[in-house]
Amino acid sequence: MPRMRILVVGGLLLWASLASAQAPFTGVVETDVEHGRQLRGQVALMVDGTPVAKRFVIRVPTSAKATADKSVRQEPAWNGSLIIGAHGGSGGNSVDRAGKVFGTSETALDDVIGQYALTKGFAYASVDRDGAISARGGLQLTYEFAGLAAKEVARLGGRAPARLFLVGLSMGGGITRLATEDPQKVFAGTLIIAGAGGDLVARLDRITKMAALWPLIDPRAHAGLPSNDSKIQAYASAVGTPPEARRLWPYTGAGAVAAAARPQTATEETTGHLQVPTIEVVGTWDDLVIREIRAYGQRVQPPGRHRLYQVNRVWHMSGDDDGVQGFQNAAEARMKVDKDVADAMGEGPSYIPTVREAFDHLVRWVETGASPPASQTVEPGARLK
Repeated sequence: MPRMRILVVGGLLLWASLASAQAPFTGVVETDVEHGRQLRGQVALMVDGTPVAKRFVIRVPTSAKATADKSVRQEPAWNGSLIIGAHGGSGGNSVDRAGKVFGTSETALDDVIGQYALTKGFAYASVDRDGAISARGGLQLTYEFAGLAAKEVARLGGRAPARLFLVGLSMGGGITRLATEDPQKVFAGTLIIAGAGGDLVARLDRITKMAALWPLIDPRAHAGLPSNDSKIQAYASAVGTPPEARRLWPYTGAGAVAAAARPQTATEETTGHLQVPTIEVVGTWDDLVIREIRAYGQRVQPPGRHRLYQVNRVWHMSGDDDGVQGFQNAAEARMKVDKDVADAMGEGPSYIPTVREAFDHLVRWVETGASPPASQTVEPGARLK
């Protein structure tokens, strides 16, 4: 029987196994969590030929758990599948509007899909890429981590995962897009949430037009322009979101102007050739990526392997996603936009119900061949039809 060390942190019992997870996993703390068991620690992944420690989380459902009164509560048994979560951004600490660290990136997708996965009987794993800033480099890290996580889940669950799914948000969505197009078919199906890397031509066109148009409508210099002003209409067309979303525009508008002043770097175009079933979810007010995502949806092959669900009035991140705090911090502390812009980021409706429903459809699509609903636009919280 493995020797265990009991740690008491903040009144919680943490079980740190001294003979469980082995190299390349280090500093592993194993705990009971709702609906399963969790491992957190560091894993050595190769970056430019050198092993680098990255933070990770792995969770596996348990079929039964003893409660405090000694009764046994039934939990969902592991269904044999593993979800890999690919977070947004380049990783590292999550910082709120006040500049306080409130989390780390390996748990960034917990409120979107990670916790939901465990309740549905899926194993779940994610790694904090922390510094991997290219989609291609992030993909290689994700592949390496997925292989290691699958072995660890097999140890915990008593069998190898039957299939792997990849769920990615924002930059993690760009990584997921590359995996979707990869003939290796490492993942059986993919879910892309507000994903980067949709269509390079649309992206370059958007950024160029934004950089030219934003100084003409920046509310700090041109307050009070009506929504039907021709310059407002032109900017709305450039970003792909309606004038009703203009409270959010200063974040990407200022960013486009700053980007235009920097030397351009080479950017890889996606092929649009999908190897596995793929579903995308994006908000209709997402002025960071929506034009590229719509353009990508128009050129995917085969078209029947792709669905796009747009959720009305949702920005790049749901207002109820704790990750929106990072954008609010960047908006106020780094980009110096008005407080109202950061407020608007956190006030929008949610696409999380649609993300979870889309994932359920993806699983049925992969496992039974059941075709998911056609691409469509829905109201927040409404069911897909």
